[in-house]
Amino acid sequence: MDEFRLAMRQYTINEEFDMATEKSDSKRFRGHYKGEGCHWIIVRRRQDDHKNVKVTILEEKHDRTSSSRIRTSMASQGWVTDKAMTILQKTPNMGAKEMQVNLQDEYNVTIGYDIAWRGRERAMQELFEDWEQSFQLLYNFKAEVELRSPGNGCRPYLSIDSTALNGRWNGQLAAAAALDGHNWMFPVAFGFVGSETEDNWILFMNQLHRAIGDPPLLAVCTDARKGLENAVKMVFPNAEQRECFRHLMHKFVKKYSSDCAAHMYRAARAYKPEMFQHHMTKVLSEDPDVEQYLNKWHSLIWMRCLFNMDIKCDYINNNLVECFNNWIKDLKDFPVHDLADMIRQKIMILFDKRRRIAERLDHKILPYVLNQLKARTRGLGHLRVVWSIDWSAEVRDNNNDMRHIVKTITRECTCLEWQHTGKPYEHALAFLITQRNINLEDYVHEFYSLQKFKAAYAWLIEPLTYKS
Repeated sequence: MDEFRLAMRQYTINEEFDMATEKSDSKRFRGHYKGEGCHWIIVRRRQDDHKNVKVTILEEKHDRTSSSRIRTSMASQGWVTDKAMTILQKTPNMGAKEMQVNLQDEYNVTIGYDIAWRGRERAMQELFEDWEQSFQLLYNFKAEVELRSPGNGCRPYLSIDSTALNGRWNGQLAAAAALDGHNWMFPVAFGFVGSETEDNWILFMNQLHRAIGDPPLLAVCTDARKGLENAVKMVFPNAEQRECFRHLMHKFVKKYSSDCAAHMYRAARAYKPEMFQHHMTKVLSEDPDVEQYLNKWHSLIWMRCLFNMDIKCDYINNNLVECFNNWIKDLKDFPVHDLADMIRQKIMILFDKRRRIAERLDHKILPYVLNQLKARTRGLGHLRVVWSIDWSAEVRDNNNDMRHIVKTITRECTCLEWQHTGKPYEHALAFLITQRNINLEDYVHEFYSLQKFKAAYAWLIEPLTYKS
């Protein structure tokens, strides 16, 4: 009888309510809540298979908690915690809402979100230990990484930002990401800071400097945070500092007219300085105060026409590191040492996957880039090519009567897109496809080569032992 009543308590809500027994025998248990304000009884009957039970709850009035928490005996916190541990061992990034749906579907029960959330929290603590221990374990993790990984082929471009963590520690995860030849996000570095102060950004940038050294050519793109901007200037004084145009415009549109904004977008995207000036003249004709505003609050490089063409990256937005933040978003409520380890594992898996992709390729230039160029060779009927010599020509655009000079021997076009991106644009392609036996691979920058792609992922992310 005691064993029967104990089992009843295990699968009911006795963690939340003080329950009194009215009647109990080998087949049935009947109990009620002893406190004030709630009047309900619960009856449990053993089924014929001697394994399952059926629970009926008769509810008249209930003031302490939502009825969803007492609709079924299976919603007890102990049971949910136990099942949550099993789920998190297989899928550690499952959130409380997803877990609630998973449990309800798999076990045909009704569970309130708060029950699922607390069960997940308890399971997280059982599996990943206390938050207080997490910070010391983070130092242990760092030491283990350095022990096993002492001492690329991406473009010299870094996108840097941070994202707020969701767990009990309200800190930030700072990250730097680069761009490989396939235009895929390449994780370079990540770290933990308490807040986005200038001192913390200097700390992060100094650690980044230890990792990558002083590249002779480097562009760093950030948003308009002064602390980060100053940290980049201090640690990488020779880097080209770019500002995310999307962040700039987020503030700009609140102050200035839609006509100003439209020309700002055209100015930012222009490759040629004269086109930039053309659109900026229109911006200033709408509101002359824009110039003073931009000089004061947005003094970094946000326009393509001023980008260093040797970087071969014409991104005007800071989306790259936001891809990294989205990539790890489901992990952000874990204790910091587990978060660091899970990100390391994700990067290890990513590198291995991309190495395997590279092993299957045998092109000089990545197929993705060649397919992109071949697609662009279609629909060029509006361009008329006038040869000068087999490596130089004039290309006229019948749509706007503009004329550009293409020189394939130096890989340049007066529209400047070829120089900025490292890939021939429509004017160059229109000229190239008029020649016999042309190989487009010969006119693409080495940043898009299979060799560079393999070099980017050649470095091994070392596997680690258990946290002990």
